[in-house]
Amino acid sequence: MADLYEPDVGTAYYRSSDPVKNLKISVKLDRITSTSLVPNAAVKAAPAIVGAGDTPSKASGEEMEMKEMNKTPNGTMKDKEEVVISWQQKIFSQRELTRYRNDDGTLGSPVDRKYHTEVMEILNKERPKNRIFTYVDHDAFSQNDEATEYLTTSPKEGPSFLTQKIAHVRKRRIGAGNKQKRERDHSFVPKLNIIEDDPTEELIQKNHLGTAPIQVMHIMADLSGGNSEATEEDEVVLCTIQVNSDGVLSIHPDFNRGRKAYVKESQKQFGKEVFEYTVEHSSKEMNRQEQDREMKMFREVYSRHKDFLQACVGGDFDMPRPDVLRMLVYGEIESARNFEYDDLYLHFFVDLPKYWTVERSQPMSWITQTCSTKVVGRDDVAYFSFPFNFEVFYHNDNLDADEKEFEMPRFPTIMVEVLSLDSWNRFRTEGYTYLSVPGQPGQHKERLHCWRPVGSTVTSQLRRFFIGGSPELEDPTYTAIPSTFSGKHLSKYGFKTESTGSVDVNLNVILQSRAFREKKATKQSLSSLLEALGISAMQQNISNVLDAFKKARQRMLQTRENVTKEVLKTTAQTAVS
Repeated sequence: MADLYEPDVGTAYYRSSDPVKNLKISVKLDRITSTSLVPNAAVKAAPAIVGAGDTPSKASGEEMEMKEMNKTPNGTMKDKEEVVISWQQKIFSQRELTRYRNDDGTLGSPVDRKYHTEVMEILNKERPKNRIFTYVDHDAFSQNDEATEYLTTSPKEGPSFLTQKIAHVRKRRIGAGNKQKRERDHSFVPKLNIIEDDPTEELIQKNHLGTAPIQVMHIMADLSGGNSEATEEDEVVLCTIQVNSDGVLSIHPDFNRGRKAYVKESQKQFGKEVFEYTVEHSSKEMNRQEQDREMKMFREVYSRHKDFLQACVGGDFDMPRPDVLRMLVYGEIESARNFEYDDLYLHFFVDLPKYWTVERSQPMSWITQTCSTKVVGRDDVAYFSFPFNFEVFYHNDNLDADEKEFEMPRFPTIMVEVLSLDSWNRFRTEGYTYLSVPGQPGQHKERLHCWRPVGSTVTSQLRRFFIGGSPELEDPTYTAIPSTFSGKHLSKYGFKTESTGSVDVNLNVILQSRAFREKKATKQSLSSLLEALGISAMQQNISNVLDAFKKARQRMLQTRENVTKEVLKTTAQTAVS
C-alpha cells in the first residue's frame, strides 16, 4: 500500500477536446531544510533577550513570530510559495528581472523588447521575490531543450551538430492566429532582394524550416538562497508540459493527486537545500448546464459534419439489378517457382462461362513483366507481385424454366500460361494451369501446379533446347474444360504431359447483390442467398434426390416387412389345416 503513495516521476498523457488555454496548474514549493528553521528559533529567543521590565505577553510573542515568518526583506525569498499558472503564462525569474531591467542595445529581438517593457512595469511597483517562474514556448530555453536530451548514460556524450540543428527545426506554433500570420508572410512577395546572399539564422528558420504542431511550457524554480545574485545553475525544472495539435497533453512529472511531494535539491557544493513541491490540476470545472450546452454543441457539429460527408459521398450507390450478381476480383500473381528455365513471364486471361457478362472497357487479359529467379531454400523463385482486377456480372434468364433444362452455372476461370525468354528473345512454354474463381467472398491464396505438353519423339526436346520451339496448346481453354466442348464426357486420355513448377496466386473476391441486402435481416446463409440467383441449384437438386431416395427406401422396407408378415401368416394357416 505504501507504493500507492509514492510520487509518479514518469510522463503522463491526457487527451482533451477543450481549448488548452483553459488549462491551469497549481504548484506548491516548500523548503524543508534546517536553515528554514533559523528565523523561527531567533523569534522564539527574542523574549529572553528583552529586559526584565519589558516582559512581553504570550500573545505579543506569537504575533511577533508570525510577522517575522511572513517578512521578506530585500534579497530574501519566501520559503513557502503557491502559484496557479495558466497555459503559456509568463512569470519572470530573478535572473530575468535583472537581465531585462536595463536596455543597453543588446535586446535585439522583438521578444526581448517585449519582455523589457513588461519587466519595467513590474519593477515600477515592487520587485517580486518569487522562486517559481516559467519558460514559455518562444523562450530560448524551450527552443534549446531538445538539444540536451541524451541517448546513453555516458558522461562523455554530448549533443551532435545534427541534434543541435534539428532542435531548431520545430518552431512549435499552434493556433489560427499564427496560421493566418504565416499565410500573410507567404502571400507577400518583395520586389527587391528576393535572393539573400548572407542569410541570418533567424531568416533561415523563418523561410526554410518546417513548423511542427507542438507547444511546450516549463515550470521552473529558483533554488538560490537569495542573498547572492541568481545564476542559471540554481534554476531547476519542476514540470514540463507539451501539447500537440491532436489535443494530446503530456506532463512530466504527473500530477501528485494525493501522493507524496516531489523533491529537488539545490546545486550548491556546500549547504545544499532540499525543496518539496506538488503539482495539481486546477482548471475550472464545468457545471451541469455548461456540460449540457457543450454536448449539444458537439452533437450539432457532428450532425453538420455527417451531412457534409453525406453530400460529398452522395446517396446513389452503384447497385446491380435485382436478378444480377456482381463479382469483383482483386488478385495478385505473387511468384512462380521450380521451372526449368530462367527469365519467366506469365500470360493469363479470364474465361467467362455461360450467363456471365463483362463491360466492353474491362481488360480480361494480362502479361506480366519478365522476372529472373533466385534461390530461396531449395526452390528457384521468381517474384512478380503483379496486380490485376476485373468485374463480371451473372444473369440467368432461365431460372424459372423447367429443372430438366436448367444448367449448373460455373464461376469464371483464370487460364494461366508460363513462358520463359532466352538470350535470343525466343520464348519457350514452361507450363499451363488454371484457377476457378472461388464462389465464397473473402481472401483466397492458391498454389497452382503447372504442366506442359511434350512431344512423342526426341526431336521435340532437341528443338526446345536449341531453337526454343516447344509444343503449345491451340486452344488455351483446353487446360480446364475447352470452350468448344458441348458433350457430357470429356476425355484427355493419350495426351502426353509432364509436371513443371507452380504459381502462387492471391485473390480477394467481393460479391454484391440486392438479394444480400434484402435478406440480411433474416440472417440467411450465403448458400441460400446464392440459391436465389441460381448459383446453388445443383446442390438443391442433389438434396432433392437424396430426399427422394430416403422416401423410396422407407417404402421398400415397409413393403418388405408387409410381405414377410403375409408369408408368415399364410405358412401358419397351412400348418394348422
